[in-house]
Amino acid sequence: MCIRDRVSVVGGTIGIVSRLSTPIQDEIFKDGVRKIITTASAQTTGTIVKEKGGYRLNGLWRFGSGIDHADWVMVTAACENHPDPPEPNVFRATVPRSAVEVDDTWQVAGMRGTGSKDLRFENVFVEDDWVVTSPQCFGMHPPGAEVNPEAYLFDVPFMPYFTNWMIGPLLGCAEGAFDAYVAATKKKVGAMTRITVADQPTVQERLSESSAELDCARMMFDNITTTLDNAGHERRALTPDENVMINRNRAYLARLCTSSIYRLVRVMGATGIFDTNPVQRHWRDLSVMASQVGVNWDQNMMAYGRYLLGLDFEKVKTDHVPSAKKPA
Repeated sequence: MCIRDRVSVVGGTIGIVSRLSTPIQDEIFKDGVRKIITTASAQTTGTIVKEKGGYRLNGLWRFGSGIDHADWVMVTAACENHPDPPEPNVFRATVPRSAVEVDDTWQVAGMRGTGSKDLRFENVFVEDDWVVTSPQCFGMHPPGAEVNPEAYLFDVPFMPYFTNWMIGPLLGCAEGAFDAYVAATKKKVGAMTRITVADQPTVQERLSESSAELDCARMMFDNITTTLDNAGHERRALTPDENVMINRNRAYLARLCTSSIYRLVRVMGATGIFDTNPVQRHWRDLSVMASQVGVNWDQNMMAYGRYLLGLDFEKVKTDHVPSAKKPA
């Protein structure tokens, strides 16, 4: 299981809920703040249709992380029949867990602990107040700002902060694999040579290089979070330079983490393939996490390269969302 990732995902979802209106937050947290809200943004057959007084949801959404323990569910979709759609045309609807059917489809190689099963909606009606647009939710000064008026996250576009959740589990998983490898290697004896593995110079060299890569990943993590924190305290959106740099650094951090552990996995031999070996579990989880689109190597590296060369920067994908107007 990858508990780090599950905690990070549901924690990020609470961050979204904190941007919703006070009445919605009051309803969700009326029995206490220890709530788990599942999100599913992969709209497959799912549809959201505008009706009088609300929206009608039908179909399937994928990747409902934490659904087995959830109290509420939030899904994302375009509404094609909306008379005045936002830009982008993205709506978020929140419903009680009881309104959703779950398909147990999460049979996967890694990140098994997230339980990211498919969510099925059948003729579920959601009132207007429980559906928000992405600009309302992720832009500056969302409806929930009145609940926490002093917090800077409500004065800046939220998406760059929200999407940062993924790199903590990546780094933590790599650190867990590294620590487990060190602990096992200290007492391991070669099956054929009967020589202590820790005494082998090649093992020492590989371990040292992996350690250096993880140190670099930690420094990159600190750089990313410091950049975000500084912009937040200054109550401003990220500059284009900061935005593409952060996306580049996330992708590079992911590569450093996977490289550092793959180097160790390659020399573990047959002992590295057993389910009882924590290194292989960490490696499976890490490999799956590193495939997440937010740390995609090609997309983020190309975007930064085009930015440096002044090529069609307007077309480079960024995390900015159009800001909602600040309440009077």
